[in-house]
Amino acid sequence: MLKTAQEMGFEITKVKLTELLYLADLKAVEEGLSQLSGATWRWDHHGPYDHAIRRAEEFVVESELVERDDSTAVELGSGVLRMNVDIDDPLDVIGMMLIRDVVRMHGAKSATALKELSYATAPVIEAQVGGERGVLLDLNRARRRKQTAALIRRVKSRRARRPTEAGDPGAGEALKSEFLEGREALQRANSRALGEQ
Repeated sequence: MLKTAQEMGFEITKVKLTELLYLADLKAVEEGLSQLSGATWRWDHHGPYDHAIRRAEEFVVESELVERDDSTAVELGSGVLRMNVDIDDPLDVIGMMLIRDVVRMHGAKSATALKELSYATAPVIEAQVGGERGVLLDLNRARRRKQTAALIRRVKSRRARRPTEAGDPGAGEALKSEFLEGREALQRANSRALGEQ
């Protein structure tokens, strides 16, 4: 993510990195792939989060692969992260294409805008309904929502192409009279089943 953001000229903070990783994982799952980051996403105080991201950040900073600008309040997630070395693409072609799409679409957004975007995703909405922080986010919910939307579009398209059905005059009256004829037998059967006879 940092490599791609740097190539595209976007400044990335810890908060933005987390939100972009979440959105990339979500996009991968929507596309029927495995998530890219390997994170165990939970709904935390500021949206989707995995505490392993903080440990990974510390590791890459200590190993001098990444530089963190500590001149700002890092504990608030505003420290800017920059790659110190040029690395090869860490993912396969499809994974990198997804990462680049997410960074291209969202890399220029503020951390607040990214937070709002992540809060509008199906997994976070579902977690918020439960109201319990720390709950695991089900990224597959986004895939199911996308599949359901596609199914609804197909059904509407087919319905629009079907010829209009003519009503069947008298069908309602026939059903009503059939129900009235069987009403006494139905009442007797219900009474026996309930032990009232």
